[in-house]
Amino acid sequence: MQAIIKATPAAGLDLADVQTPTPGPRDVLVRVTKTGICGTDRHIYEWDKWAAGRIKPPLVVGHEFVGVVEDTGVAVKSVNPGDRVSGEGHIGCGRCYCCRTGQTHICEYVDILGVDVTGCFAPYVVLPESNIWKVDPKIPDDHASLFDPFGNAMHTVMAQPISGKQVLITGCGTIGLMAIGICHAGGADMVIAADPNGFKRDLGKTMGADVVLEHADEKKVKEITDHGGADVLLEMSGHPQAITTGFKCVRHGGTVSLLGIPPDEVSIRWAEDLIFKGLTIHGINGRAMYQTWYQCESFLRRNPNLLEPLITHRLPFEKFEEGIRAMQNGTGCKIVLDWTDAKT
Repeated sequence: MQAIIKATPAAGLDLADVQTPTPGPRDVLVRVTKTGICGTDRHIYEWDKWAAGRIKPPLVVGHEFVGVVEDTGVAVKSVNPGDRVSGEGHIGCGRCYCCRTGQTHICEYVDILGVDVTGCFAPYVVLPESNIWKVDPKIPDDHASLFDPFGNAMHTVMAQPISGKQVLITGCGTIGLMAIGICHAGGADMVIAADPNGFKRDLGKTMGADVVLEHADEKKVKEITDHGGADVLLEMSGHPQAITTGFKCVRHGGTVSLLGIPPDEVSIRWAEDLIFKGLTIHGINGRAMYQTWYQCESFLRRNPNLLEPLITHRLPFEKFEEGIRAMQNGTGCKIVLDWTDAKT
């Protein structure tokens, strides 16, 4: 079958013919219809420090998808051929303490689809039955293919109450923009979004941000909030300056949820900006399995157009590089690839 692969330890991705996967006894074979390009795929394409230390070529990449069940292993009972499905891309070991106590999303030995194991940028992908999610018929394919990043946003937002709260979101990448939409739909009193990219700030307004800033500014945020700062900080950028400034913008007794991954160590005034302010901090990794998936489904049923403004490109899979270039030059947000005509 045709697939998008990381063939060698160097910049770029290639279209190549690879072996069609075969499901094991507890696995599900999915015929992929749509996939989303993620920031992780861009890192792999560019072969940055993280990718070089994690990815072992050759590898089929990609982890955001929707499709139809083609076949199942003999022990699979909950899904059948013809079911329309997506899937959780974090595959827990099932044996460690976290997996056995309901915290599979932070499994110490997790395998990630398209990072550690064969991904979904291909006509077929295999996942364990436990990772398969049946898609509600009310949710269209393009939106269902984005459950993975939408789940990251949902997990970050839902780590604390946001209804009636004044929320600061630093970083208007795809997941930050999704978080804006969730906060707006979820009853936040005020949503303040900060990003240096004008295109992303405009999208932030479209998604429901009440105030958009080029950078998080402590004085400005404290001026426009009621309690001496934001009630909640959702840090989505991973930029060291955004993180340190974001902490200063949170009121005493506020809450911080951190999703963005910084490239190196971050300096924070531990006493002044955290301990003496009595902040609560949540480190967010992936999606809470499977509470977050239920929340995503519920939100998309009630807000069917929530994700539509973020899909800036719909492309045939062969034009994946066009989508990555749009992400690189700041003109693309969410790129959806169509695999309908892929060779199998």
